[in-house]
Amino acid sequence: MSQPTPMVQPLLMQFQQLFFLSKLVGVLPQDLDKFRFKNVLEKSRNGMVYMLGILMFYMVLYNLLIYSFGEEDRSLKATQSTLTFVIGLFLTYIGLIMMVTDQVTALFNQGRLGDLYERIRVVDERLYREQCLVDNSSIAKRIRIMLLMTFVFELFILLSTYIMLVDYTQWLSVLWVVSAIPTFINTLDKIWFAVSLYALKERFEAINATLEDLVAEHEKFLTWLNGVDPNDPIEDRAADDSESQPPQYDSNLEYLYKELGGIDVGSLRGSGSKGKNKVSPIAHSLNSFGESIQSPRKLLQSNTTPMINMAHESELSNATKVEEKLNNLCQVHDEICEIGKAMNGLWSYPILSLMAYGFLIFTAQLYFLYCATRAQSIPSLFRSAKNPFITVIVLVYTSGKCIYLIYLSWKTSLASKRTGISLHKCGVVADDNLLYEIVNHLSLKLLNHSVDFSACGFFTLDMETLYGVSGGITSYLIILIQFNLAAQQAKDAINSFNSFNDTAGLVGAATEFGNESSSLFDLVTTTMMTPLN
Repeated sequence: MSQPTPMVQPLLMQFQQLFFLSKLVGVLPQDLDKFRFKNVLEKSRNGMVYMLGILMFYMVLYNLLIYSFGEEDRSLKATQSTLTFVIGLFLTYIGLIMMVTDQVTALFNQGRLGDLYERIRVVDERLYREQCLVDNSSIAKRIRIMLLMTFVFELFILLSTYIMLVDYTQWLSVLWVVSAIPTFINTLDKIWFAVSLYALKERFEAINATLEDLVAEHEKFLTWLNGVDPNDPIEDRAADDSESQPPQYDSNLEYLYKELGGIDVGSLRGSGSKGKNKVSPIAHSLNSFGESIQSPRKLLQSNTTPMINMAHESELSNATKVEEKLNNLCQVHDEICEIGKAMNGLWSYPILSLMAYGFLIFTAQLYFLYCATRAQSIPSLFRSAKNPFITVIVLVYTSGKCIYLIYLSWKTSLASKRTGISLHKCGVVADDNLLYEIVNHLSLKLLNHSVDFSACGFFTLDMETLYGVSGGITSYLIILIQFNLAAQQAKDAINSFNSFNDTAGLVGAATEFGNESSSLFDLVTTTMMTPLN
């Protein structure tokens, strides 16, 4: 039995390239064949085993990387302050922790992720029934741009650090490639979240645009009721008004008025005072030159029976008819809000780990850049801080992911709350008591179904959080630099004290040796001068 053809294309059709790449590197465990032929995400035992194997393989390679490049870290504690050593030791594994969080979360949520995109497909069908169309063609283009930028940043950071700051004459230096795996895995996972979030924002904006179209359509309807065609440009309306004004009398052309049209000249002379023109009927349809005399435009419109009904219609003019549509749109809006909350629950821990990683890495990278400018040793995995240009690229790449997710979450939340404003515009422009009651009732529903995105409830993903994070990075960076200065001053003081003790010891030894030599000389002199008995 053949399955019915869906009214809309599934959103997952735009994720083809991203899914295949994510499946290859072990970001998602879902079944490959089901996605290829049905565009659905379903659980797969083989995919789960493959993903666990890939995860263990990455962990082994990463620890081997730390061991092979850890010669510098072993001497770091002896040469630098304990603070720098502890920071480097903790942040060495922060990337691995972030990657493990992403993959383990994907394993636990593999069934719920497929249900999420199925709910989005149902929402698209409901919007299609309400003549609210959503264009998914930009999703695939957006994914390709994100993937291209990911490869460019990862390859540039990896190759520039390897060529400029790694001793590639040793064969173990090949393991430096493993340092890019955690950030690459994390970026692919966040592309899934970002694109899905963008799709929700597009659906909120489609509902808002539909409501705005209802308002604009009703305004045209009111304009048409007032006797003005809303499709006519403003210049044509001004021309029509000027044509409808009575002609002004010119005494130099009095003979033409009498000769051509049979117009009552006396009425034209008094038109300035009375404000009206009494035009006598036209005697014939041709003037003295044999040309037809056109009737006034309004006369033609009143006498001509239109073949097609060009009257403008408005759904808002019938509150009973538009109530069903507004109810359906608000129900779809509520469903999209629930999908957004479910999506936030799926990616709560990965988002929290990403924000923590971004905050710590941004602060540490700047701190290690300061240490490198002071000729101090830094952890081996942060050797990119030795080059200011590579440091800037790393900071742009890391902060770009965090800022884009925060910005997109904020815009999606604003788009969901803007629906209430668009709904109230419908009530204002219609100016109908029944429609006012409908709008107020639906507005209460929208107020109780707003969506906000957060990182496990610790903080909301909005621009205020971004401002607070920026201030926190600045504050902690200043504190770390002050601790580093204090540690270096204490170390210099200890070195100076040890040097002073060594110098004092040498001077004391020389003085003692001089005293012993003087005592020996006195003994010899005394012995030689004493007479023999």
